[in-house]
Amino acid sequence: MDKNERMAEEILPLVGGKDNVISVFHCATRLRFELKDKSAPNEEALKKVDGVLGTKHAGNSFQVIVGPNVGQVYDALCEKNGLDKFDEVNAATADGVTAAEKADSSSGPMPKRVLNNVITYIMNSIAPIIPVLIGVSMWKTIGTLLGPSMFNVVAEGSDFITMCDFLFEALFYFLPVFIGYTAARYMKIEPVWGLFLGTLIITPTFVSLVGQVDTFFVFGVAVPVANYSQQFLPVLLGVWLCKYVLKGLNKVVPTMISGLLVPVITVGIMTFVMFAICAPIGGLIGNGISYVFMYFANAPLVVRVPVMMFLAAIGPLSVLFGVHVAIYVAALTAGAAVGYEAFYFPVFLVYCYVMYGMSLGAIFKFKKEDRGDAIGYFVSGFCAGISEPSLYGVCLKSKSSIAVMCVSGAIGGFFAGIFQLKCALLSAVNVFSLIPYYTVDSTTNIILGVVVSLGSMLIAAAGTYLFANFDEK
Repeated sequence: MDKNERMAEEILPLVGGKDNVISVFHCATRLRFELKDKSAPNEEALKKVDGVLGTKHAGNSFQVIVGPNVGQVYDALCEKNGLDKFDEVNAATADGVTAAEKADSSSGPMPKRVLNNVITYIMNSIAPIIPVLIGVSMWKTIGTLLGPSMFNVVAEGSDFITMCDFLFEALFYFLPVFIGYTAARYMKIEPVWGLFLGTLIITPTFVSLVGQVDTFFVFGVAVPVANYSQQFLPVLLGVWLCKYVLKGLNKVVPTMISGLLVPVITVGIMTFVMFAICAPIGGLIGNGISYVFMYFANAPLVVRVPVMMFLAAIGPLSVLFGVHVAIYVAALTAGAAVGYEAFYFPVFLVYCYVMYGMSLGAIFKFKKEDRGDAIGYFVSGFCAGISEPSLYGVCLKSKSSIAVMCVSGAIGGFFAGIFQLKCALLSAVNVFSLIPYYTVDSTTNIILGVVVSLGSMLIAAAGTYLFANFDEK
């Protein structure tokens, strides 16, 4: 019996056995159980299973954190016990909600419930476009690196540079269209409605009015004229409202004429709603968020540096409690309009590399029999951008390791703030995305960004080796 089969055999009884399992999914690092009796899991015993990094309750789900070999453990668990297998949960949503967890979305305190639903909706609408975002950002990076502001291999205004620019613009200018499609799919309405709402607010005729007039009349009501390209909050609001408009109309309009009247009425209602409500409100919220992030990104050193040090120090803990998702969404909102972010994303990279660095240090610090695990944690983070094994397997293993993590993060955050680093809007944090992340502005930003990120990793590795005591209670 190999390690994965043994883990599967030991885990199932400790969550209450097969009879207690309604369903089980997995993401990049976790087994996600939906259980009949949520009090049944023996969390202390689970944490002692060799290979288990930790446990977590999230909504209706009980999660067992395994690491990058979770797929093999999941396969063994299902095959040996006759459990139904499901597709892997999209890891891009981090602590997002699986289909099984949605059943619990109507319970709990109202503010928390609303916040969870909003974040889940936003993240599940953004997650599908992340591969395209990474792809266009990489080509933008290549164009910038080869252009006159970097290595001067290709001349400014060349077709290649122009191509790299419009590849990037193809996503970001038409971001409302992409988000309209993915949001509509998540809300389970015909995606064409999301596409329509996204194109509606960036149609050339409307955009051409920007700078010419301040207001435009929609069904006799004056609405503000603005450029809503590169914004996704207006269309997220619109798709959410459109679902209920369609649902209500399909209830009251007779079936015989619904094929004609429902689309006509829906277009009229949503045109007014988008221009008079969703676009202005979404734009206002987006601009407000951008202002806050831009303020800290450009604030005096005495303000910017301490805040970035604090965020970098507690960053891994924000992952533990799921708060990082909300901050990431806010940072993405702030940076979407300009294609980069200079406050939270540099901090995000610092604390990710701190976690990888601690796994690197643990390779030399762990006992001989545990070094293989530390190598796995480091490789899964540094090469694949999966930080949870490092977080649960090393960073949170003792009080001294938590201290090393916080101090290393604060040091990295100090230099990220001092150098005022800027980051492109990528997703996975690994060695392959390191240079593309910092390809903003100038070669200096790339050099300093790489030095700060890898420097934070090495500081964390040294701190782990010198000061972390993994045997302390």
